Amino acid sequence: MEQIKVFLVEDEFVIREGIRKNIDWESQGLILCGDAADGELAWNEIQKKNPDIVITDIRMPFMDGLELSRLIKENMPQVEVIVLSGHEEFEYAKECISIGVSEYLLKPISREDLLARVNVIAEKLRERRQEQTTPNVDLNQVDKEKVIDFLRFGAPEDADSFIDELIERMGDGMQSQIFRQYMTMDIYYSTIRFLDEIGVPKDEQDGLSIDLSVLESYDLTVAGIKELVKGACELRGFVRNTRHSEVVDKVLRYVEEHYKDEELSLNQVADYVNFSANHLSTVFHQEYGQSFVKYLTDFRMNKAKKLLRETGMRSSDVCYEVGYKDPHYFSSIFKKTQGITPTQYREGKGL
Repeated sequence: MEQIKVFLVEDEFVIREGIRKNIDWESQGLILCGDAADGELAWNEIQKKNPDIVITDIRMPFMDGLELSRLIKENMPQVEVIVLSGHEEFEYAKECISIGVSEYLLKPISREDLLARVNVIAEKLRERRQEQTTPNVDLNQVDKEKVIDFLRFGAPEDADSFIDELIERMGDGMQSQIFRQYMTMDIYYSTIRFLDEIGVPKDEQDGLSIDLSVLESYDLTVAGIKELVKGACELRGFVRNTRHSEVVDKVLRYVEEHYKDEELSLNQVADYVNFSANHLSTVFHQEYGQSFVKYLTDFRMNKAKKLLRETGMRSSDVCYEVGYKDPHYFSSIFKKTQGITPTQYREGKGL
């Protein structure tokens, strides 16, 4: 039985450990490939480990389950998502449906019921993969996530060795012209989407077009793909050098002006600077040295500390003033990031 990889996201340690340790994953044909305590940490690991199924709580600090689910379905649509929620509000379920979440389960849920839901999805994934496999060629051999990762971070001079390694893992598949056509077009369209995402003008992409004659032989196909990927990396480097610092400065100014807005999010800022949320997250971390979500949280906490230290505002009013709508949640975040409660900080214990 083909094993299915599962990733768990849950900020409550006891629940996370219970799910992780009290389910015999391997006997069910499953692999728990990782877990995380919040959405921000999870997103980084999910991109690396490429799970088949993600189980996530809906309410977590830094990045909640809805935002994480949205990032997954936008950037890794093949991944199935199960959301666990202690909330019965219709709006949560409706948003999960619009995102493309597979299951919306209410807590508390027994490990037997959770495992049963996971197994239903796992079996559908196995059936889908079986249907997509031809007698001679598995079209799912093309690992688009690895290609996108290389386009984001790889050096042009490493493109040849990267493609050689990618093709070596495909075995006899490249001997099929049908597979060569599928692979070449898949990489080409992934590359064009990536260049559009980072803002490379269309006229500068023209030199990357694929001549279908390269599909006639193995050697021509490999050479064509290498030229495509190498050219895309060179265009990426040019755009980064000229645009990224300017974009990050724009993001910082936007946060300064809108941090009081409780709806402020990575997606909102990404729309403002005309980037995808995933690309902006990567650019911000590269340019500023930390994630956008951590920067926003630290920014709000510093504003809160200033108000607690210099004014007589109640903690609940400070909460609203720095962009949080739930005083209990604000206090939880404050204690998690500062090590003490807002009241203790006001009393001078954190000065």
